[in-house]
Amino acid sequence: MLKTSAPYILWFLLFLAWEDFAQAPLEKVKFSKTSMTLSNPHVSSILQDSRGFLWVGTEDGLNRFDGYEVTVYRNDANDSTSLLKNVILKIFEDSRGVLWVSTSSGGLHIYNRQQDNFKRLSSYSFDCEVSEFHEDDSSVWIGGIRHGKAFVNQINKKTNRHRYFELFNSRSPVHALIPASDHAFWVGVRGTGLFLWDLKQKTIHRQGPSQKFHRAVKDREGNLWIAAGEGLQKYNPATNDNTLYNTHSNPALPVDNVLDLCADGNYLWVGTENGGLCRLNTLTNELLTFQANKNDPESLPGNSIHALYKDRQERIWTGTFSNGIAVIDRLQEKFMELNIPLENENITAIVQDSKNRLWIGTEDGLIVKSSQGIKHYRHTAAKESLQTNPILAVYEDRQQRIWIGTWGGGLHRFDEAHDNFIHYMPDENRKGSLSNPHVFSISQSGKTQQLLVATYDGLNILTDERAGTFDHVRENRFEFNNYMRTIYEDKKGKIWIGTIEEVLCYDPLQKELTRFETATHPDSIQVGGMCNSLLEDRHGQLWIGTRNGLHLLVDGVFKKRYTTHDGLPNDVTQAILEDDAGNLWLSTADGLSRFNPATGAFRNYDAADGLSDDTFNPNVCMRNPTGQLLFGGKGICIFNPDSVRDNPFAPSVYISELRILNQPAKPGDFGGMLQHQISETREITLPSEYTFFSLKYAALNFTATSKNQYAYKLEGFHTDWNYVGDQRSVMFTNLDPGTYTFKVKASNNDGVWSKQEAMLVIRVLPPWWRTWWAKLASVILLTGVAVSIYRLRVGSIKKQNKMLELQVYKRTEELAQQNEELIQSQEEISAQRDIVSAQNFELQKARQIIEEQNNEIIKRNETLEAEVEERTHDLVEYNQQLEQFAFISAHNLRAPVARILGLGHILEISKSDVQESRMIIDKMMITTEELDRVVRDLNTILELRRDSTSEIVQINLEEELRLVKINLQKEIEDRKATLYEDFSKGVTLWTVKPYLDSILLNLVSNAIKYRHPNRRPVIRICSELVNEHLHLTVQDNGLGMDMAICKDKLFNLYSRFHLHIEGKGMGLYLVKTQMTALGGKIEVESRVNEGTTFHLFFKKNHHPQMN
Repeated sequence: MLKTSAPYILWFLLFLAWEDFAQAPLEKVKFSKTSMTLSNPHVSSILQDSRGFLWVGTEDGLNRFDGYEVTVYRNDANDSTSLLKNVILKIFEDSRGVLWVSTSSGGLHIYNRQQDNFKRLSSYSFDCEVSEFHEDDSSVWIGGIRHGKAFVNQINKKTNRHRYFELFNSRSPVHALIPASDHAFWVGVRGTGLFLWDLKQKTIHRQGPSQKFHRAVKDREGNLWIAAGEGLQKYNPATNDNTLYNTHSNPALPVDNVLDLCADGNYLWVGTENGGLCRLNTLTNELLTFQANKNDPESLPGNSIHALYKDRQERIWTGTFSNGIAVIDRLQEKFMELNIPLENENITAIVQDSKNRLWIGTEDGLIVKSSQGIKHYRHTAAKESLQTNPILAVYEDRQQRIWIGTWGGGLHRFDEAHDNFIHYMPDENRKGSLSNPHVFSISQSGKTQQLLVATYDGLNILTDERAGTFDHVRENRFEFNNYMRTIYEDKKGKIWIGTIEEVLCYDPLQKELTRFETATHPDSIQVGGMCNSLLEDRHGQLWIGTRNGLHLLVDGVFKKRYTTHDGLPNDVTQAILEDDAGNLWLSTADGLSRFNPATGAFRNYDAADGLSDDTFNPNVCMRNPTGQLLFGGKGICIFNPDSVRDNPFAPSVYISELRILNQPAKPGDFGGMLQHQISETREITLPSEYTFFSLKYAALNFTATSKNQYAYKLEGFHTDWNYVGDQRSVMFTNLDPGTYTFKVKASNNDGVWSKQEAMLVIRVLPPWWRTWWAKLASVILLTGVAVSIYRLRVGSIKKQNKMLELQVYKRTEELAQQNEELIQSQEEISAQRDIVSAQNFELQKARQIIEEQNNEIIKRNETLEAEVEERTHDLVEYNQQLEQFAFISAHNLRAPVARILGLGHILEISKSDVQESRMIIDKMMITTEELDRVVRDLNTILELRRDSTSEIVQINLEEELRLVKINLQKEIEDRKATLYEDFSKGVTLWTVKPYLDSILLNLVSNAIKYRHPNRRPVIRICSELVNEHLHLTVQDNGLGMDMAICKDKLFNLYSRFHLHIEGKGMGLYLVKTQMTALGGKIEVESRVNEGTTFHLFFKKNHHPQMN
């Protein structure tokens, strides 16, 4: 009892402990829609068998589900091993593992697991309907209707002996068989009622008032719960008391017609017709109703519940009339969603105040939840309302006052007495006002009691609340450090501030702001990235959540950074909380993570674990007095860390399919190689022509199946396990003859591995020519052939020897005579050979010279081909540039010339009017100057293209940048621009100095010109050596560009992308042309409102080839 009800009791206490919110409907039961595609959406029966498969009966077939795929069983008129009918009434498995399936209008079947088909029980085939099963130690009891009579059949499990009982005439079958004693049953007959059947006394009597009986279950106290058309009835056999729950009772059912029941510890699940699903607490009499909601994907799929089932992992499966099946999976209910109605679900701040009110900041105002209800504050025309709707921070100070930070609306204090707000806004005409209207974080110094406000323009310290006066604290060396996002006070009273780049520390007594320059600490690591959250743990260590991971700061030194490589689900760490066990809970851009600082281990959670959404917002978190943790994103996730438990059920795993030559293998296929279905097979033998095969497998875990993990090995081929993630199949090709054992194991969604592996022995036969008998026959045959050949050869040799002896004698005489002739000839040949040898040496020498000349000609041809190809490419590119240049020239010259001609024509007409003629002449002068400017621009481009002999010199980049700063000194000072340079990895460059002057001048000038209006320009120029190039980077934080739009036109002549800023559109065209002339290349990265980075690649340490 305790084990079964523990999850519900735990959640009940979790919500009851937070007293004020127990009033709200915090508990939201999630109905998960599985990946199961049923043969029909009308579900009549559900069962999980002993192997772990889920069986679902419908009006059109039987479905077997393994967590991934559905196998459908239907009637086949040509197959006597198929189901007799398609309408499934009941599915039952007895303790022996025998699976019984009954169908409408006759049909009772036993499933044959080995052959994956059914045995029809002929005695139940006609005018018989089986609708109920019960099992005791010795027998299986079957109830139904036959020939117009309700019946029960007792089948002895050992002897298979049947004992048949006819009860009474009936139009409906038996729908309940519940033991009342050792010799009596409670028998429920659909649409008729409940009866007590005494086998010993051979009597049957009606019990209870119900006339429209559907189902019945028995609870632990011996009460019978009856689902009927009149409602839900509780019948106590000991006292004969009846309690009726219907639409008029207290608590009231949504409808009277109850179809099915499922006992679940102290809860009773009640399925109704068109009223949804109810859950009754049989101890407290509390009733909850869950109904379908088309706007909620986690609600019931339909309101007519025809089947309820609790599996071995305590999931509650709900089968509906026409909307399929859904499941309440408690193993996925690690996290809950705070069930408060929100018009804007993007949560930006959460605080619970000392009065137990919950303050929730959103992009659409402020929500306050209290015991009196929910109130929403928004910006209105009223002076005392919120100045703007987007809320960034909510804070309760030590005087129990609520402060609110907004985006664009400054700082607010909530006025309890008048239920409105007092505003603190920037005012250029008043010294000491708030420095910036964007307030990201609020805190209060424990040492000075002063309110600390983090803005996008430094830290503001409230010195005079009535006058609204603030002291401003800024970090003067690096402007970006004044973009402050979060404030945190540690146990020693130090104020830690997270900016968009670094971490600062403020001493409220000394009024000093310290920047942690990580480069000064040899043991530290670089933080970098926007700081989202700060937390001091119980050991006094400071944890920092940034866009680049989780950082640990100890004694002012950054000791460690954790990223996805260490186990984080995402580097963007949004918020941090610590639980009672010392674990850190981290919200990220991809779910929640529990981090153990002692072991460095992460445990990650996402939507598959019950999160309503995987994305969270920066620094939106809270721990309430009961120890619950809340994180905000799209909605509010609430949970008790102690209740987050892993799924303890190790899944069983089975081999689901064998494919040979890419074709599924069923019993009898491929010459009867497979006798049983593969899941029931322990050994197979593969002929050599079938060694191309694959195996498919599945873990029977229905909770977050996408997180199931697998490992396999083929003993005799693999030495270790192959961990393949969620991959569910493996292929083997051309295995050598021999015996192998395939093993596969699986883990559930929380990493609990199966205790037993699925195994299959695979014997691979050799081809016939590699069998032992083929080898023996080959040896015998070869031996016989060798002996025969040997005998024939010996006889032939003897005969030949005799003939040779005679020939040798004759030839010996001839040879003696010829020998004398040969000696004389040999002397002549020797003299000729010396002559030939000398001629051969000369020929070898000539051939060597010819080969060297041929090789030289071949190399020259290859060089010429490469040069021709290169010249051709250059000519094509230059031709394209000439076409573009001609088009632009014609376009830019056409307008001024046209205006000059037009003005000349007007001047011809108006000769007599001196004043008008003077005005026309002035306009002609302006147009002529414009024409002159276009011609000079085009001349500049032509000069650049003609100049291919510029001198290449060695240039110091630091000196070159100094000259650029001098040329742009006025623009830099006027725009308060900051230039950072780092040439430590490459300070010198061989190149054409005028070109480099022009490139740097254009890029730096553009960075200043196209600056962002809301921040000061920051330009970073650095260099590094990359392969054969010097890589020069010019980065700014300006307006940026949409590269999807600008990419193809970026370096075109007169292309402009920010038309509100004056310019000609020549700068980037010149930069691109000059880089090409230098033999280098240029690449661009840019994001709108973030900035642009130019990557320049120069050839290093030698002169580039000029075109």
